[in-house]
Formats: sequence, structure tokens, C-alpha cells
Amino acid sequence: MEITQNQAYTDTFEHAFDEKGRITVPKEWRGDGFEVRLHVMPSKEGCLKVYPGSYLARKQAELAANGTTFNDPKRKAFERLASSIQALVVDQNNRMSIKEKFREHAGLKKKALLAGAFDHFEVWSPEKWQERAGESFLEDIAEEVGL
Repeated sequence: MEITQNQAYTDTFEHAFDEKGRITVPKEWRGDGFEVRLHVMPSKEGCLKVYPGSYLARKQAELAANGTTFNDPKRKAFERLASSIQALVVDQNNRMSIKEKFREHAGLKKKALLAGAFDHFEVWSPEKWQERAGESFLEDIAEEVGL
């Protein structure tokens, strides 16, 4: 199921990891239109980016539609990304299990802040989030991006 304009990851939530490295997906990001198959990947920003399964499927389709061949540099770059992605399925208790190597990359210990980013969400250590976060207002962002 693809994410539509009505199913966007918005808001922020703080949750704790359990002893098995699982964290609850906020109820606002579950149900109709939200996918249970997710892909977790490390970001240069020091967080984890979590995309619905359909996101990577769309990117693969875009590459194919652009006529990339097996030896195309764009395809090769995309293929290299695959080895640094954790695929997971949200369990029946609405938790996702994030591998230790990914938690270490983001400096995640017991708690994490999950921040919506419309087509995906990010998982931050609360400390890193506080360092970078500021208030965002519609008028300022609209002007910045030309909406």
C-alpha cells in the first residue's frame, strides 16, 4: 500500500527501547494507509531514516524507467545502498526491532525521539535532536522553499 497525501509522518514522539532493541511505532503512524514493512538506514545527520517499503520500490522503478542498465553508475550506487539497509516488519504489538549497529550509529541508548518527515520518519537520540531542533513555522518554511 502506498502512502498518500493523507498518510504522512508528522509530529514527534519519545519512546523507550525494550531490552531486545524494539521500539513502539506511534499510533498516529499505524493503520489505514501506513505500511508495516519498513526500511531503516543510517543518515549522515547522525540519525536513522525509516522509509515505508513502497518508497524503495518506487526508487527501483524510477531507475528502471530511466533505462538504467546493470552497469549504470546510478544503479550501482543504489545497489551499494542495499547492504546498509535493515528491512523489518512492525510486529503485532506495533514495535519495530532496530539492529544494534544502527542504534549505535545514531547514538541511541534507552530512549529515542521519532520525528516525522512527511514521506518517512527519523529516529534520533533525544540529545542529538535537542542540538539540532528548533521551532518551525509554516510561514518561514513556505518562504524558504518557495511554497
